[in-house]
Amino acid sequence: MTNVSGKAIEDGIAEEAAGWVARLGSRDATDADHRRFELWKMQDPAHAAAFEEMSSLWGDLAAVPKTVAPRRRRVVGGGIAALLLMGCLGIIASGTGLIARYRSDFYTPVGVIQRIDLDDGSVVTLNADSAIKVRYGQTERRIVVLRGEAFFDVTPNPARPFVVSGDETQAIALGTHYAVRVGDRDEVMVEEGHVAVTSGPQRAVIDAGGTAHLDAEGHLVTGSGDVANLTSWRSGKLVFSGRPLGEVLGQIGRYQRGRIMVLDDKASQLRVSGVFAVNDVDQTFAALQESLPIRIIRLSDWVTLVRSR
Repeated sequence: MTNVSGKAIEDGIAEEAAGWVARLGSRDATDADHRRFELWKMQDPAHAAAFEEMSSLWGDLAAVPKTVAPRRRRVVGGGIAALLLMGCLGIIASGTGLIARYRSDFYTPVGVIQRIDLDDGSVVTLNADSAIKVRYGQTERRIVVLRGEAFFDVTPNPARPFVVSGDETQAIALGTHYAVRVGDRDEVMVEEGHVAVTSGPQRAVIDAGGTAHLDAEGHLVTGSGDVANLTSWRSGKLVFSGRPLGEVLGQIGRYQRGRIMVLDDKASQLRVSGVFAVNDVDQTFAALQESLPIRIIRLSDWVTLVRSR
């Protein structure tokens, strides 16, 4: 794996700290657990500091019902344990993409966009909080998008097709510039040229300005869109036109540490239009809170809650 950084080490310590908070807070924690925890804490001053931060987060989460309107109180108050799980272990295991990171050849941490020059002259622009695996062989050049989103400038070579695999799709370049995003669904966006998108027996050829994704039933759906706006993150901006807030926050989350959690469907479905800078998430939150009937609560660096007001 490449690009291992201090951020990866920090996330690893945070993962361990979150695990200790969850373990020691459970009713079945043993004396042996406590002894192992003390040994772990003594190994590095950073361990104790991370544990204190995660413990403080637990206290912040416990206070959430006091800040939520009465009609939400039962949902939030009854789900404190679930919030801890999502806000700690979920942040680390899924939110920070550690599993994808350790499987990858290239990854980007939160807030970092990186250009990668491949051996064949093709270029990958990797969005923040994303990971890819490179598998070049004699008969094909294959990239596996493990997490996040990547934009590809492909050097043509008919003898070795350029194939990008998502979770459930393959996108075969026919000499092109295109992006592939994985997450709740695979999505392919073509800026120039043509891409053959397949999913099982389904196949569609997408031209410039075209998109393809899998719907909830697993059907391959094609359409059109402003691909320049859809991939505007390459220039440090996020452009949305009538997109659900839940989807918008999912994209914004790539540029800040921790997890953004929407507490109600009403807020999640609000429509958002605007242009936001990827390097100023605080300003983005301020703009969203000013223009939409929502409240954004920053509990810590690790958890941001969003709810209707």
